[in-house]
Amino acid sequence: MGLKLISLAFAFVLWLVVNNMENPTVTETYVNIPVKLENTDLITDAGKVYEIMDGTDVVERVSVKAPKSVHSALNAGNIIATADVSELSSLDTISIEFSSSIYSSEIESIKGSIDTVKLNIENKKTKALSLKANVTGSVAEGYLVGEVTTDQNLVRISGPESLISRVSKATVEVDVTGFTSDIGTNLDIRLFDSEGHSIQDSRITQNIKSVGVKVGIYQTVEVPVSFGVSGTPTIGYRVAAEPVGSIGSVLVAGKGNALRNLTEIEVPAEAIDVTGQSADYVTEVNIREYLPDNVFLADQSQAKIEVTVDIQQEVSRELKVGKESVEIVNAPAGFRTSLEEIGDDAKITIIGLSADVTAVREGELRGSVDIQKWMEEEGMEKATDGYYNIEVDFNLSDDLTLLEPYVILVHLSEITE
Repeated sequence: MGLKLISLAFAFVLWLVVNNMENPTVTETYVNIPVKLENTDLITDAGKVYEIMDGTDVVERVSVKAPKSVHSALNAGNIIATADVSELSSLDTISIEFSSSIYSSEIESIKGSIDTVKLNIENKKTKALSLKANVTGSVAEGYLVGEVTTDQNLVRISGPESLISRVSKATVEVDVTGFTSDIGTNLDIRLFDSEGHSIQDSRITQNIKSVGVKVGIYQTVEVPVSFGVSGTPTIGYRVAAEPVGSIGSVLVAGKGNALRNLTEIEVPAEAIDVTGQSADYVTEVNIREYLPDNVFLADQSQAKIEVTVDIQQEVSRELKVGKESVEIVNAPAGFRTSLEEIGDDAKITIIGLSADVTAVREGELRGSVDIQKWMEEEGMEKATDGYYNIEVDFNLSDDLTLLEPYVILVHLSEITE
């Protein structure tokens, strides 16, 4: 019986020796094993966010000690590394647990080049930013960029407090180079800090990633501006010339059909009232008030135009009325007409601006008595014999007036057979 027991023990030892020689225990290394975090909702449900530090969510090398036969069936995909957030330490680290999905009972040990995952845990912050659209480049010559609009004007971002606090603006950029018509496109939203540096971080989440953008492109044209004037200056003064603006033309913009027939911008007379003025009158007009529909200023600095009206004092001058300088016109048929004798001392006084008064040559002064016109003014349908005082019309410009009307006695006598 003893020999039998000894032989059984010997056989067992022999089996171990042979098995160890044929299937020895060896250590193999597997690289880049990812670490799966478990129970991360314990962080997020507390209103916080986390960041894995120093790449500790990947174990660079994992050493597995197991029989050679196990290694022949084992690969990196069978190595499991987990870190349970419920076991988070006060230093924000979590121990890594290693296991295998196969032959776990035959594996003697599994060790990694690192044994903890390091986290950076912060409060979660949400911020709303107004969304602005910027244009880059230049449109074609003779065109300009009008209104730029987006179909959303607000973007909400969330992430670690330290990161979200750095974000100060959200924009989209539209390249308008060479365009001559409206633009409609969809663009990605970009985030920037207060110094204009771009911020791109996967930890930031946005409620919208892109936005629709519309850009109005308008044609431009240079258009002259004219000014009217109304009112009457103080007695003894007159408007000497057409109003003059600080600029003579403005650059306007609009669609082609709105600009097609636009040749001038007219500022109405009621906008420039010189009533009671006795010196040059200077006023300011807002040209935008007088632009046609669907037309706007391309250069907003031209909106306010200073307008000057030259107002001068009237002067007077006496002119001699020559004996042969007055004639009768439009005499009624069947009547003789005659004028009273014009004396050597007959004079008229003309009033106007100095340049206009000086330009009148006394020797060229001519007057006329229009019988037909006078009868119409008097309501006379038929001429009758008699003597009549009728005002003489002189060949003076509309810029000159008479101090007093010059009236002459006219005799009408019917011609009898």
